[in-house]
Amino acid sequence: MQRLKVWEMINILVIAPYQGLAQIAKSYQNYDEELKIDIKTGNLEAGVEIAKTAEAEGYDIIISRGGTASLIEEQTSVPVVDIKISGYDMLRIFTLLRGTNGKAALVGFSNISRGASTICSILDMEVKTITINSGEEVTAHLDGLKRKGYSVVIGDVVTVQQAEKIGLQGILITSGKEAVLDSFEEAKRLFYLFQGMQSQASVYSEAVEHFPQPMITLNKQGEVVFKNYLFRESLDEGLIQHSQFQELLDQVFFEEKEVWKTVAHLNINYQLRGYPLNGEEKLVNVIIYKDFLVEEEGIKVHSRLSHIKVSGKSPFAKNMRDNLGRFAKMRSPLWIEGEQGTGKMLLAGNLHFETYGHRVPLITINLQKVSVEQLYDRLTSQFDRLPKEGTIVLLNIHELDKGDQLKIKIFVQRLTEYYKVIIVSNDGMAELVRKKQLEHDLYYKLPNTLIYLPPLADRLEDLKDLVQAFITQSHMNYGNETIGIRENALSKLLEYPWPGNIDQLKKMVEKLIAISDTSYIELKDVEKTLQEIDQPSSEEDMENIIEIDGTLKDMEKRIIQQVMKQENNNQSKVAKRLGINRTTLWRKLNS
Repeated sequence: MQRLKVWEMINILVIAPYQGLAQIAKSYQNYDEELKIDIKTGNLEAGVEIAKTAEAEGYDIIISRGGTASLIEEQTSVPVVDIKISGYDMLRIFTLLRGTNGKAALVGFSNISRGASTICSILDMEVKTITINSGEEVTAHLDGLKRKGYSVVIGDVVTVQQAEKIGLQGILITSGKEAVLDSFEEAKRLFYLFQGMQSQASVYSEAVEHFPQPMITLNKQGEVVFKNYLFRESLDEGLIQHSQFQELLDQVFFEEKEVWKTVAHLNINYQLRGYPLNGEEKLVNVIIYKDFLVEEEGIKVHSRLSHIKVSGKSPFAKNMRDNLGRFAKMRSPLWIEGEQGTGKMLLAGNLHFETYGHRVPLITINLQKVSVEQLYDRLTSQFDRLPKEGTIVLLNIHELDKGDQLKIKIFVQRLTEYYKVIIVSNDGMAELVRKKQLEHDLYYKLPNTLIYLPPLADRLEDLKDLVQAFITQSHMNYGNETIGIRENALSKLLEYPWPGNIDQLKKMVEKLIAISDTSYIELKDVEKTLQEIDQPSSEEDMENIIEIDGTLKDMEKRIIQQVMKQENNNQSKVAKRLGINRTTLWRKLNS
């Protein structure tokens, strides 16, 4: 991006809500030769009046703080940079607060209160937080706090001034040099962003037009907003009308997150990657990838497999981490065995990710739902269009009869020429071999390595790391505010036998996060949840019983009605819980 010459200055006006901030800004007024920085002092409405004059005088950027910055942004057209309350600033204030006596409260605009309440939670400090939307609200809140016995109030200029008028100790949240210098850099970035926007627009347009995959953008009504060159030249327009394509759009609009879906159209298999575009008009962008295996009964394509690393301090966990790279490089099949819920698919996902990352999909094949003959026909008929690398996971291989076991052995040997093949089963396979229900060579000779996953009860030293991994995943996927678990809560979890192994632990952590109202999972939440497992109420059991007479459609409708009742007829929550979009839910409710 082209930069300004040094004599073409960026004109910046700092409007400081209090004198101390003005003094810090003045001490760094000449720190950058590209910036011409003027500084004035004015809080809230007084600051707005200064900004309106600055707008007429042609300033490029205004820098201010807190409520003053918010008001200026609302009432002027000049770009405004808000001096953020940095972590350093908050830590300074809360360290200072530890030396004061009496009950403390924080009263401020959301850009102050939001971060403060989070830090209070993390530091285990009891500071009441009140968010205001205008300066007029401060007096009433402070009067209420005084009546309740609060003696110390933290806040912005207007809060501190009013607190001192009614006899409360006011502590001003000040901005340090780090925050001021950051605001200068943000002002430069914002200025250059606006300057370069016009020239960048043509570059972005060219890049999207020649993106190396077909791409299309649609609005909420399903109308096409944009198609790139490859879509126009290489794809049939009928793909847009495909029911799976329409379901993808509905799901992206409803869930507001990235969705992958497999579509078979005109004898070609496509992977659709749809994701929402930010902006005033809600849009969905869809990128189309060809030549992936189509999902059918018993076959599932995992294009964006959830990736949780092998966690824990047990000898097993350490051994898996040490050997993961070696296992991933093996060309011959691997066999992963263990009790239900011990994380066999998690390990298969780790092996896939170690080898391929997200470059190609992982495909699971359930041999209970697809015969060896069907599998052979499906894969060989599509072989020329399949990616020539990836991971294939075979489930329930031990359920095949003896004849099919021999056929699958030959077929797997062929697959390993191109793909990493992983066989996943419950434990007890050696006993099936002894009883001659499982071919000896299929179990002992076909796989290069047999990996046994022990029950969670045998590797409890891994529980803490697993809990934290699930908390981290939930935080990344859903933005939950839970960041950890109390030691006494963890100790309670360690006392539980975990018959459902890691799968049960994951569901438990997800439930604990859902009911937690602090930054840490507390002991009371764990005790309550474990009690619900051990002593479910008979009334709740009766409510959750679904009659299984009638057709499948009848039972499906009863299930939907039961979930509707549990979610207070909130169709958005019901659709999300059932894993369908709202359009499909509406259709099923009215059929």
